[in-house]
Amino acid sequence: MTSHPIFSSAAGRFMAVCFAVLLSGLTLTGCLNDDNLIGENCYDEILNNGEELIDCGGPICDPCDPCENEEWDPLLGEQWVDCGGSCEPCATNFNGVLDEGETGVDCGCEGCPACPELCGDGLMNGYETGVDCGGVDCDACPTCDDGILNGSETGIDCGGNTCDPCECLCDCTNGIQDGLEEYIDCGGPNCEPCASEISWYNAGVQYFGDATASAELVGGNLQITGISLTGAQVGFVVAEPADGWYNGYVIALNPTALPQAAAYTSTAGLNYTTLYGGNTTFQITYIDAVSGGYVVGSFNGSVMEAAGTATTLSQGSFALSIN
Repeated sequence: MTSHPIFSSAAGRFMAVCFAVLLSGLTLTGCLNDDNLIGENCYDEILNNGEELIDCGGPICDPCDPCENEEWDPLLGEQWVDCGGSCEPCATNFNGVLDEGETGVDCGCEGCPACPELCGDGLMNGYETGVDCGGVDCDACPTCDDGILNGSETGIDCGGNTCDPCECLCDCTNGIQDGLEEYIDCGGPNCEPCASEISWYNAGVQYFGDATASAELVGGNLQITGISLTGAQVGFVVAEPADGWYNGYVIALNPTALPQAAAYTSTAGLNYTTLYGGNTTFQITYIDAVSGGYVVGSFNGSVMEAAGTATTLSQGSFALSIN
């Protein structure tokens, strides 16, 4: 093939190379779009790529300077957060020491924050006796005898890093009933007390048994009562099954289930009951049928007034300690 005259000389060949490079650049530029732009990197001044700080740390970038990681690294010689040791010297109002002129560690002086402002900075300063707790400004530090599930405790005042082991192998936050729990993650010697609550809907309004929510065993019958602050009341009397109480027990309360019944009093004072008619399904999903036990369940259905007017109870639920 005969070369084009423009490329036959040395100058021409140089121009050809420049032309090819230019053409290549134009071609590559034309191929770039939203799907294949050059990826993010460790020099873009953006926190990405799993970086710990901007453009450092993570799986791709160089490690971050320990003097800029906003953490106190005493093993690296730091006196306080990112200062002292091999880092820049600490300012006297930020060195973890009670200096002259400060009323508390790093607070209460000219140019210092107010001591109460330090109760959430993750450091032990101000008047704190523990990290962000204790002293005159912060909440009390968790203890193993305060009757509260706090700190690293797995049960009230037991377990975790500082308290004695719990009496049972239990976890009050794991979503299952274990150890000596009365129900799921509540009750017993280690967890918060189980709540006693009952709620239902009637005529599109939700009611809560805030005024009274109780369950008790009387003569073999389970009696449940809920009274709302607005005066609406719901109640059930359910006899013990022939084979004893068990989880998953379901019964239809209606006139044929006597003496078992469901009853309801509206906020207007109208009285309804399955003794007059209607049909209410009552279900127990969990029960420990002893005094001090616990019962959880649901109810839905209709109850009737003496005049024959019916009303509906829906989405009813209860979780009650048994008296």
